[in-house]
Amino acid sequence: PPNIWWFPQHDYPPECRPGGPNGNFIMFASATSGDRPNNSKFSSCSVGNISNVLDAIVDTKKRNCFTGLS
Repeated sequence: PPNIWWFPQHDYPPECRPGGPNGNFIMFASATSGDRPNNSKFSSCSVGNISNVLDAIVDTKKRNCFTGLS
């Protein structure tokens, strides 16, 4: 199975799960309708979390960490 340690957490702070007419973002903890503008976007919280992980990978010079085992 693939390693998924790098996946961000679900959106938690209220600013990252606005709901309403624009809907919630990709990492919202529950399924969404998929037809609202935010449903196909990452929240600023998720972008920050993903960026932190990618920065750590670059800083530690890890190689091939996103490739599957063959």
